[in-house]
Formats: sequence, C-alpha cells, structure tokens
Amino acid sequence: MPISSAAWADYPWKNELALQADRALQHAREICDDEFTGEHSPQDMLERAIVLAAFSVRRMVEKKLVTDRWAAETCDVRSFPARTVGFHPPLNGQTGGHAFRNYSFEAPEHLRLRPVDLANELIHSSQLMVVEGEEFAEDGFLIASDRHLKKRLLHLSFDEFQRFVRSALDDRVVFSSDQWNPETGQVTSVRE
Repeated sequence: MPISSAAWADYPWKNELALQADRALQHAREICDDEFTGEHSPQDMLERAIVLAAFSVRRMVEKKLVTDRWAAETCDVRSFPARTVGFHPPLNGQTGGHAFRNYSFEAPEHLRLRPVDLANELIHSSQLMVVEGEEFAEDGFLIASDRHLKKRLLHLSFDEFQRFVRSALDDRVVFSSDQWNPETGQVTSVRE
C-alpha cells in the first residue's frame, strides 16, 4: 500500500488567509452596523475568521512556506497594559467583558511581534472585541490572548490587520534548501 507525500505548498494557506481575512473585516463591519440583521452572529463568525486566518499564517511559518526574512520580521503592535488592581477575568462564555476596567487605555505601549507570535495571540484569544469610534484607538480589533490576559490587551486597526495579511500574501519564496545532518539528526532549511 503506497504512502503518499509531497512538498508543502503555500497556495492553499494563502488562499485560506485571504478568504478568512476578508471575512474577518466583513464581520467586523457587521458588528459595527447597528442595522445589521443577518441569520448569523457576526461576533461568532469574526472569531472563526480571525482564528483561521491566524492559523494560516502560523502554518506557513511552521512549514517554511514564507521567506526566513519575513518570518523573522517584527511588526509594531499597540498594547494596553493590564491594571494591577481589581483585574476581573472574563467569563468563560464572553468575548469581552470588563475590558474598560481591566486595561489602561490611557497608557498605550508598543510591542514588536514576529508574525508567528501575533498569529498565536489571535489563535489563543480569550477576549476578541471590535472597537469603533473611540478616542483611545482607531477602529479595529482588541485581542487578549489566554497567554497574556493579565498582562496586556493588543490593538490592531483594520488597516494594520490588512497590511499584516497583505505582507504574508505578497511574500514569495524564490529559493529553498533543506539539509539533514546525519551525525546530529538536525534538519536545517533556508527560504529566501
């Protein structure tokens, strides 16, 4: 019985990323539309789209479907630190809750995150909210991951999210090399 195998390809993951990123923005618009009357919950659909888009990015990095340069680049992400007193974890069944009480929106900080790190924050979001019409932040997404819930809340404007996605879609590997060292058992790769 044959066992099938092939080289990993980027196009299925890039197609999925493009599709889910568009859906995430569509559902964010629906959340912001007071007159939206659809059969689905835009918040539930937003979560699904964000997680699948982020998983596509993580998978491309893990399987070396992007250049080493892109995988190592960092992007600037706005962050709001958690308050040290009176922090109230969100309820398990809520996408937001207590955000204004838990995070200091008056003192934004900036982080430099690699694509895989940002993707992991999105995949592990414990809180996922849409912010619109606030002075403290551009319209966009507020994300607190399970890993950093009591530390920070990330903010990505819709434009920043689109730039992040576009940078992944535009990245092209033109040279690839894999090597195995039989003495150490290590596999190394180069993607340019």
